[in-house]
Amino acid sequence: MGTPIAVVGMAVRAPGGIADLDAYWSAILHARDLTGDLPADRRDAFGAAWDGMVTRGGYLDAAFDFDPKFFGIAPKEARVLDPQHRLLLEVAWEAFEHAAIPVAAVAASTGVFVGITGRDYWQWLSGDPNSYWTIGNGHAFAAGRVAYTLGLGGPVFALDTACSSSLVSVHTACRALAAGDCDVALAGGVNLALAPGTTRAVAQTGALSPQGRSRPFDADANGFVRGEGCGLLLLKRLADARRDRDRVLAVIGGTGINHDGRTATFTTPNVSAQAGLIDTVLAAAGVSARDVGYHEAHGTGTPLGDPAELEAVVAALGRRDGRPLYVGSVKGNLGHTESAAGVLGLVKAVLCLHHRTIAPQANYRALNPRVDLSGTGIEIPGSPVPWGDRLGPCASTSSYGMSGTNAFAVLSPAPPPEPAAAVPAPRGFPVSAATPGALAELAGRYAAHLAALPGADYPAFASTATGGRTRLKHAVWVEAADPGGAATALAALAAGETHPAVRALGADEPVPVPPGRAVVSLPGYPWQRGTYLSAPV
Repeated sequence: MGTPIAVVGMAVRAPGGIADLDAYWSAILHARDLTGDLPADRRDAFGAAWDGMVTRGGYLDAAFDFDPKFFGIAPKEARVLDPQHRLLLEVAWEAFEHAAIPVAAVAASTGVFVGITGRDYWQWLSGDPNSYWTIGNGHAFAAGRVAYTLGLGGPVFALDTACSSSLVSVHTACRALAAGDCDVALAGGVNLALAPGTTRAVAQTGALSPQGRSRPFDADANGFVRGEGCGLLLLKRLADARRDRDRVLAVIGGTGINHDGRTATFTTPNVSAQAGLIDTVLAAAGVSARDVGYHEAHGTGTPLGDPAELEAVVAALGRRDGRPLYVGSVKGNLGHTESAAGVLGLVKAVLCLHHRTIAPQANYRALNPRVDLSGTGIEIPGSPVPWGDRLGPCASTSSYGMSGTNAFAVLSPAPPPEPAAAVPAPRGFPVSAATPGALAELAGRYAAHLAALPGADYPAFASTATGGRTRLKHAVWVEAADPGGAATALAALAAGETHPAVRALGADEPVPVPPGRAVVSLPGYPWQRGTYLSAPV
C-alpha cells in the first residue's frame, strides 16, 4: 500500500449560490438541478456573439465579485485579475478555516496544486496592456498567486489535462505528500465560462446537449451543459493528521493517472485504459472491487462517453455476489465543471462517506438503453441510500479528460479519532477580521451559530475559534462561559453596540489557548466583496 492521505479540510463554490459544504451537500442530497440561464452580465457584454448557441449551464452567482483588500490587491489589479484566480484565493482561505489550521502554522511546508483550463477573461481585457495582465491571467500564476499571497513555501503547480485537471492535481498532491516534498497540500481546481468563444468551440465538438440539460446515464442523455465551480482540499499524510489531532473527513487510499493511448479518434474514450487504471489503483491501495460501495463517475451524459465509462466500471468494479455498487455523477446537479469537475466529484464522494448516505442521481429517469447493468450489482440511485453494512465501505471517483488523460482515486472512511484530550471549560474566545465591517458580520454569524449550540459543544467551539483561526487586524475577546452568554455579547458587537463581555485586543496581545485540540465547523469568513471587471474588447 502507498501512503494514506487524510482529507482535513474542504471548500467549494458551485452553481445555485452554493458557497459552503452544507449547502453543497443539501443540493446533492435533494437531487437539485442547479443549472440555469446565462447570467445577464455575460450575455450583455458580448451581445450577438452568444446567438445560436445553447447557453443554459451551471453558472456561479456574482462571478466578478471579490474582496481584494483582504488579500492586499489593489483595485486596479483586481479588475484585470482572472476571476478564476480570485476564486482560488477565497476558497483556499476557506479550506484552511474548515480544517481549523491557521495558515501561518503550516505555510513553509504547504504545496499548491491547481487544475485550470479556461482563459476566457483575456476577452474582457481592454485598453493598453500592463504588467498585471499576464500575471493576472496566466495559468502558472493561478497557483503561484495563492502561494505568494498566503506565504506558502511548498511545491506549486498549475495543471491542465482538460476535464481531468483537478483530479490529476489531487493525485499530484498525494504523490508530493508521500515523497515528503511538502507536509500539507492544497489541491483542486477551478472553472468559469466567461466568454462565448470557448462555449462555441465546445459546441462544435457536438458534446453539448441541444436541450441544455445534463442527464448522466439517462435514456434521454444527449450531451452535457457547461458548468462553473471551484473546489479545494487540504491534505496531510494520515499519520501526521492523527498526530496533530486534525479532523479527518476521509482517507485517500490511492490515486492514479494514465492515458487512453491511440484510439479511433483523439477524443474517443478507451474502455480498457479506464478499467485498467481502476484495477491498478485498487491493487496498490489494497482495496478489492467489492470494497467499493459508491463510485462517483465522470458521467458527462454524452451518448458515447457514458456507455464506455459504465462498461469500464462493470469490468473493474462489477460484482455478482449480491453486494450492490451505486454509481452517480454530480454533473447531473452542476453541469460539467470541466477543470473543476474531478475535485467537485471527489468532494461529493467524501460527503457521502461522511454522512453515511449515497445521494440520489439528479436528472435521472431510466437507464440509457445502450447500457446493460443486469447481473453486475451496479445501480443508479433514484433516492438517498443509507450506507449500511451491505455496501462496501469505500468510495471511488473517476475523471476523464478530453485530452485522453484519465484519473482515479479511492477513498475510505475516516478512522476512529484518537481519544480526545479533555478540553477545559472556556473562559472565552477571540473573533477577528480584516475590517470593522467584516468583524461585525462575522460576530453576527457566530451569534446565530451559538444560539443553537448545545452547552456541551461550547468548549469545542471555543477551542476551534481560538486555535483554528488566523488572527487578523481587527480582533476582540469575548468573555463568556456558555454559548448563550457568548451569543448575546456577539449580537451586540454585530449591532455596533458595546457589551461588557467584549473588549478589543491589542495587535500583539496574546490570548489564552486551551490545552488539547478540538475541531468543529464554524461559520466562514464574511468576504466584503465588490464587483471588479474590465470592459470586454
